[in-house]
Amino acid sequence: MQDAGEQDAAVARILAQHRTPAERLAALERSHAPELAYGLHPGSDEAAEIAGAASYLQVMKRNWRAELAGRDAGNPPQRAGWEAFQREMDAFVPEVERAQPVWFLQADGYQVTGTNQDELNAIAAARERPPRDDPQQQLGITYQRDTMYAMLPDGAISRHTGTFDSGTTADAAAGWIDHVVRVQAEADELRLRVTGVVDDGAGNLTMRGTVLEGPVGNRGLSVGATVELQKNESTGSLTIDGQDAGAWSASFETFGYHQGRTRVNEGAGMHVPGAGTPEARNRGPRLAVDDVLFERIRDLYTNVEDPERGYARTLGPTRTRLNFNEAGWDVNIPPYRRLGGDAMFTEAAHPEPAPYDANLPVPGTVDVNDPNWYYDVTNAMPDRFVGGRSSSSTLYMTAATMLVHEDRLALDEAQDLMAFAVADMVVSGEHSMPECMTPVVLAASSSQPWQETPLNISKATPSLTAWMHLVSPETRNEMRTEARAALQQVLENPAPDPKVVKGLTMVVKATNDHERNTSELTQAMTAGLNPTPAAVQRVTVAANPRFNAPAAVPRSVGDPDLHRRGE
Repeated sequence: MQDAGEQDAAVARILAQHRTPAERLAALERSHAPELAYGLHPGSDEAAEIAGAASYLQVMKRNWRAELAGRDAGNPPQRAGWEAFQREMDAFVPEVERAQPVWFLQADGYQVTGTNQDELNAIAAARERPPRDDPQQQLGITYQRDTMYAMLPDGAISRHTGTFDSGTTADAAAGWIDHVVRVQAEADELRLRVTGVVDDGAGNLTMRGTVLEGPVGNRGLSVGATVELQKNESTGSLTIDGQDAGAWSASFETFGYHQGRTRVNEGAGMHVPGAGTPEARNRGPRLAVDDVLFERIRDLYTNVEDPERGYARTLGPTRTRLNFNEAGWDVNIPPYRRLGGDAMFTEAAHPEPAPYDANLPVPGTVDVNDPNWYYDVTNAMPDRFVGGRSSSSTLYMTAATMLVHEDRLALDEAQDLMAFAVADMVVSGEHSMPECMTPVVLAASSSQPWQETPLNISKATPSLTAWMHLVSPETRNEMRTEARAALQQVLENPAPDPKVVKGLTMVVKATNDHERNTSELTQAMTAGLNPTPAAVQRVTVAANPRFNAPAAVPRSVGDPDLHRRGE
């Protein structure tokens, strides 16, 4: 494998053979040099991923500023997905107050006690007042304040759970119609979406529901089948379709919570006993955000002796850098993001890393019942998983999924949010694209509504390609135009930076390739090569002959036909 110097030298040879910007651009676009091919070298691949995410953010910022100008002129607002997500998150009032600060903040904010007190106070104030015309920083506020509720074991945006036990009344259960009941009985688990609840007048509760998809056994019942639960008021015993459930325990949760927190986490292997707490960052003790850390980070950015000086120090001390200023892009990472990013951390150490593989794993190739699966993935790409496992993109995906199922966010808005959030984290240096996209792709195959998106891939796919499935075709076209224009501008320099040239060229090539491959992906999904979306798995079940509720029932809730004899 070529080292970084050889790769840069190869690009330099292309530049040396052609002098005019137009000739250089044409030569780079038609070149088949391996250092310009995505998927071969860790450094080159990360440069392409960072440049691709940066070109996306540049387009989104320009479009957002145009949108603000339109609003100021009196035009009706066109709400971007990231903005829709932020507004809905702002409306949430968590049921459980956060018991601890988010990982990168001290309980009382920044510790400002020394010579940098004024600077650190200014940074803290800036964090709370992001510029109106900078969507990247506005979304960063949501990332800090809201999404991190999901970092706590029971601290999701809203807990969304209730108890179903021997004392649960029909009135209480009626409040969970259209939501989920999870029954654990005889080492099995059954998940139902509640469709109706009835009280026979003697206090005995009868509940009907439809079986939900999931990795659990569901007592052998097919997804969409109708099931009846009957709980005896005097004994508290439960029967499932007339069969004794034995010892049982159960809980209620909203459908939005089930599809978000439960299904996304299960898709990424987070339900495995003994797997620890993948929601938390495996990065060791938190560092004090104080004068000492501030000086350390500032030295990294300003040290004139540093050989990397000139490659905007926004990506942490050991990451691939792209000089966004040379590209002419308004991609800026303010100090508060640097203080919260991976500038505090070093790469994960692996004594015997596996051979490099640019492709993301897919559910069919990962045994999520093995608690070590994520370590195995990071071991294959240790230089692209910063400081160990990270699930920030999973937190965004969980929150977005809940909002979609609560009809507070459209699916296209959720996809837009995920594209923006991943790009923001990658460009800010907080996470690499493989870190962000690995859990997203794994969860997409098992969680609605993501099963019905191109993220539901069935074969190993490079990170940048998978991420571009989240980006709208119009934005991808703008990205390609932006990257090509920036590359031409950089090539006007007699001695352009080879790293910048390489990153921009790879973005142009990757977006071109993505357009060609998108039609193939669509055909593959249509032909059923990808896992079948859960929406198609619903089954029409014949009438249940075991449902024998009384002909005359004092009251029923939710299901108008629940009390009819013979169903």
